[in-house]
Amino acid sequence: MAFDLPVEGEDGPFVGQNVTAAATCEASTTAGGARRSLDETGADTVIVTDHGLAVGEVDAEVLGGADDGIAVLDVMHPVPSTYRPSVTVSSLAGAHRKRVVVTTPDGRLLGEAQVDPELDGEKMERELSETMEAVADHFGDHEPSDAELRSFLRDRLVAQGRSPEEADQFMADLEDT
Repeated sequence: MAFDLPVEGEDGPFVGQNVTAAATCEASTTAGGARRSLDETGADTVIVTDHGLAVGEVDAEVLGGADDGIAVLDVMHPVPSTYRPSVTVSSLAGAHRKRVVVTTPDGRLLGEAQVDPELDGEKMERELSETMEAVADHFGDHEPSDAELRSFLRDRLVAQGRSPEEADQFMADLEDT
């Protein structure tokens, strides 16, 4: 999907199958310019780009309180959470997002995708079973410590397309439950 390469492995649907244009503005834009981009598209957030790379994100609420002339760089959230097109929609379980930013592996913005946070229970059960099987295959007869298990699960999330930061956040959220 990214770089027009085929996807192997897990069954879809994939995030990349639902990519649409996102509201964007260049990093040199003012808050007023970013607000106009939101008004034109009806979006809730605008992705800040620099030469096609997603470098930040700012929502309508923040822009609403910013002076028109202030640089969007001063009010944006840097480094937005992004997903690769080959990430399965089901892997976003627990992400509590209805919209995700989709980029190529090198950070080029492809757009955004709407995802359904309500997942098919059968698919979730299959993924849980696959994860448990992967743990058993990886550790064999060795009983992993909590730290080893967390490290393995985090690495698996990254291998499935989440950024290291998103994987860390997912693991932190998992520990809170």
